[in-house]
Amino acid sequence: MTFLRFLLVGVANTFIGLGVIYAAMYFFHFSAVVANATGYSIGILVSFALNKTWTFGSDDHMGASFFRFLLVIAIAYSANLSAVLFVNEHFEINIYIAQALGIAPYTAITYLGSHFFVFRNRRKTQITTPPTALINVKTNKLLITRAIKLNIVVPCYNEEAVLPETTRQLSRLLQHLIAKGKVTADSCVYYVDDGSYDRTWDLIESLAKTNNFVQGIKLSRNRGHQNALLAGLLTVEGEAVVSIDADLQDDLSVIEKMIDGYRAGHDIVYGVRACRKTDTFFKNFSAQAYYHLLKMMGVEIIHNHADFRLMSRRAIEALKEFDEVNLFLRGIIPQLGFSFSLVYYDRSERYAGESKYPFRKMLALAWQGITSFSDLPLHFITGLGFLVSLISLGITTWVLWVRLFTQDAIPGWASTVLPIYFISGIQLLCLGVIGEYLAKVYTETKRRPRYIIEKATDSFLEDEN
Repeated sequence: MTFLRFLLVGVANTFIGLGVIYAAMYFFHFSAVVANATGYSIGILVSFALNKTWTFGSDDHMGASFFRFLLVIAIAYSANLSAVLFVNEHFEINIYIAQALGIAPYTAITYLGSHFFVFRNRRKTQITTPPTALINVKTNKLLITRAIKLNIVVPCYNEEAVLPETTRQLSRLLQHLIAKGKVTADSCVYYVDDGSYDRTWDLIESLAKTNNFVQGIKLSRNRGHQNALLAGLLTVEGEAVVSIDADLQDDLSVIEKMIDGYRAGHDIVYGVRACRKTDTFFKNFSAQAYYHLLKMMGVEIIHNHADFRLMSRRAIEALKEFDEVNLFLRGIIPQLGFSFSLVYYDRSERYAGESKYPFRKMLALAWQGITSFSDLPLHFITGLGFLVSLISLGITTWVLWVRLFTQDAIPGWASTVLPIYFISGIQLLCLGVIGEYLAKVYTETKRRPRYIIEKATDSFLEDEN
């Protein structure tokens, strides 16, 4: 993420620097030398400020770190120029391609120099845990000492290759928990067939006949993972319900820790990945970037948590109040507001079969999470429209000044360009205002409960009865 932020700062610095150069040359008639000097100076200042405060979060002294930054920039520019001249002289490559190749040593030297030399002292970030959260669920005080009825919901889509092994491991887990007196003997595993086109449903029916722990629910057609999971959560009974995928990538032994968290008084216990060793670089990078993006947009979500969790009956009843069609349970469930805890585990490789979340579905789920829980894109349109309107007003003032007070105006240019700038700015501004109202409609159509009562005094309950 640090390198990504560094690259974003570089792009912003380039646009700002070029914008200043062109504005200085064409609007203020500076010479090429003065315009370039102004643009590079402002670009360096912006780059230094953003890298210090945002990219690296440095506590170094401003003057000393800026001097080191200038030194690194000078070395990077020298390497860039040397690389361009060397490539152009020895390989007879087009000068523009040579300049593009010269960006690589410039970027590497600037990043490494900034990371290890310029911004050496990082801010110490204090990680805070919500007061209701219990990390790794370690407690000696149990509010519930009896066995609970636990049901496990497992969404399935073309899972015939892994289902027998999943059943064997979940049955063994339930037997272990029953023997330890943590769950009752009527606890079950509910497979929810999400319109599979292989033998998944036939296999579920067969397992239900031979295994007392197995029951099944079949959806009329494929509705997607989130809808299948919700169908199971809202259909099955039980004092507590655990949701887990069928691929055996989640650690089943963590379920016992989830039960301990529930018995300690937590209505929701999230299974959180401790690391991402089994992911590819791209999947790990994209996942981390997505979680940070959701956080930046104000979406409340548990970092590195998918849909492996335990929910109490009270939490599930509250979940029924959410009538949303576009489901993103990872964002909805934290909004319930009940006491929760986290348990950490290592995710394994898929036992058998193929992943049911290809890149296309991952992107669809990511977009669902953004558009279902944040109206920031609509606010961005408003800001963009307002900015373009201000720029249009400034250009209009400049054009009128050139037309009225100088001899440099080109006939017909002002009457053609001004309406384009003005109308474009007004259109974006109007779209932004419409977006603001659409955001309100968007929120209302969700029909989310305005509040959920968690506790009440005995006298209040007597009055209600």
